[in-house]
Amino acid sequence: MSVAIGTLSLVIASAKKAPRYGSGRLSGKLYVDGHDTAVFRKAEIGFKPATPRQGRALLRLLDASREVYNASLQERRDAYEHTSQTRIALFDQFKQVTDLRGSRDDVLAWGIQPVRWAMQRVDDAFGAFFARVKDGATPGYPRFKGPGRWNTVGFDEPKGWKLNLDGTKKRATPHLYVQGLGDIPLSKAAARQFKRYIARGGEATTLTLTRANREGTAWRACVGFDKVAVTKTEPELGPDSMLGIDRGVAVLVAGAAAADFAGDPGQLLHHTDDLKQRLEVLRRKVERLQAERARYEQYGNRLRRLSKQIAKAHHKASNLVENWARHTAKQIVAENAVVVLEDLNFKNMTKSAKGTVQDPGKNVAAKAGLNRSLLEGAHGKQAQWVRVKAEEAGRRIWGVNPAYTSQRCSSCTRIDAVGRVSRDVFYCGHCGHYEHADVNAARNIRALGHAAEQAWVAAGRPLLERPKPRLRRRKVDAASVRQQRLSKTTTGPGRL
Repeated sequence: MSVAIGTLSLVIASAKKAPRYGSGRLSGKLYVDGHDTAVFRKAEIGFKPATPRQGRALLRLLDASREVYNASLQERRDAYEHTSQTRIALFDQFKQVTDLRGSRDDVLAWGIQPVRWAMQRVDDAFGAFFARVKDGATPGYPRFKGPGRWNTVGFDEPKGWKLNLDGTKKRATPHLYVQGLGDIPLSKAAARQFKRYIARGGEATTLTLTRANREGTAWRACVGFDKVAVTKTEPELGPDSMLGIDRGVAVLVAGAAAADFAGDPGQLLHHTDDLKQRLEVLRRKVERLQAERARYEQYGNRLRRLSKQIAKAHHKASNLVENWARHTAKQIVAENAVVVLEDLNFKNMTKSAKGTVQDPGKNVAAKAGLNRSLLEGAHGKQAQWVRVKAEEAGRRIWGVNPAYTSQRCSSCTRIDAVGRVSRDVFYCGHCGHYEHADVNAARNIRALGHAAEQAWVAAGRPLLERPKPRLRRRKVDAASVRQQRLSKTTTGPGRL
């Protein structure tokens, strides 16, 4: 297997198809093998419409793409409900874009990329729907989008928009040009951020525009850069260093870097006192605003204002925690060659315990507090930033099964539930090993990662299989396809 240039930033390979070695997995949406030479990165900036006319054009673009999404979804529904059950594929809908010329020029005012992007989202929605059906999960059939549920429009190719970081004759300052919208000015900080990726060989390939508020006075632009070169560095603790990480509530990150207990007492990482204080202030502010909002039953300007203030406080707290997670991940990756994480499913871990009316849950308030603590710890963001930093530094990340890592003795490997004397203390009644409970769990995680590392080396250090592009047409005989469609004799679902 060869290394694919331009590996996706957030998805490397399907976790279900990930190759397993020993007790670990070197694949999935969080794990890397350290052999990438180029990656895909995104840079997001905030902006406001330069003129009222540009603001109205942005809202019209959003409505047009939403209309395309709903029409594409309706076409697929009508085709399946027809007696012939005609299958409408993505490229069948792409071909209909040319039919809009002359009849719906208002939809094509921004080019064909937003139209195709909306159709692609319909195809992705159905792909996820059928995957859930296959796995036996709740299907969740794709739904139509109302104005309040459609805030993003995108361009999957560098057509219809362009980054002008050095300016042009008409506008000397850096700006982003979008067909039908005109020039969007870029701040100096945004221009520097884009230039950093371009200096590393990045090519601007994708663009998404997201409405940041209900009125459409604030927006976000996210530019994707492909083929960004990786700068690999040597780990500070040596090429064979390995760190096992246990993530929890009281201790956010517990690490164990060596098998020798005397040589490595373990490390415990928490939020700083300043960060804890700032998060507590924001939490109290949210509680106060929510109590004030609860007094208003009818939706109005005052309730809308309170909702905005609550959302702003949540967003600020999220940024503070993510900033801590990013700096912590940078430190972890800089010191170690291999990082071992638990393969946790935080979506299931933070599910509500309320239950249903027929079967109500137990300890709902306690579970809600636990969920809040897990989310404040930002364990998902922590793992994502570790993966991002490891991808650029040439590190490896193993994901191991978390089962019994908190109950197993790291010295004699005996599993005993009563060994967890308290939240912070682990004592093995068999061998007498005594240690901080989270550090003991981190040592077990490291041991599983070490076994996986040895199995992977014994297999010849194979590279990960990269995902194939989704937009790939099958090479089939056009005549046979045409004959197959004519034989169905359908009345044909409505077009856009």
